[in-house]
Amino acid sequence: MGKSLGDSITITCKLAADQRGALEHLLFFNVNQHRVRLGIQQSIEIYGEPEIHESEGSLHVRVGDVEGVQTLFAVSDVGHPLGVAVFVRPAPERFVVLHLGVEPRLRSSADVNTPVLLKLMHEIRSTARRTRGVDRIELVYKERHAVRLNV
Repeated sequence: MGKSLGDSITITCKLAADQRGALEHLLFFNVNQHRVRLGIQQSIEIYGEPEIHESEGSLHVRVGDVEGVQTLFAVSDVGHPLGVAVFVRPAPERFVVLHLGVEPRLRSSADVNTPVLLKLMHEIRSTARRTRGVDRIELVYKERHAVRLNV
């Protein structure tokens, strides 16, 4: 029995600078963007445009002039980014997920890679639960969609 994709995904806040092209593909040239185009536009209007920056040999994502933006990467066992989540804590009680990019499944380029998306969201939820005062996570891409945490 082979190793499942879910087992080979690692969540990290650091991505090697040599993965810039792959990160640009996830964030800016993703074939699934059409599914959430209105949410992407809304996020950019409210928070600003995402930009990839390099610091100390690692990549991270900035969004407009927003302070405290955090980036999580889902990476394969060889360090290739499979997904990215960009979020911020604009108020003491909430995290807001500003951008999500997930590499499409290999079988169908228009299909979402669900295990990667679930791992990223699980990590954001775990981080929110460990952060004092946070009781919900909002997804900008889904209008009026907030996940309440049972704290």
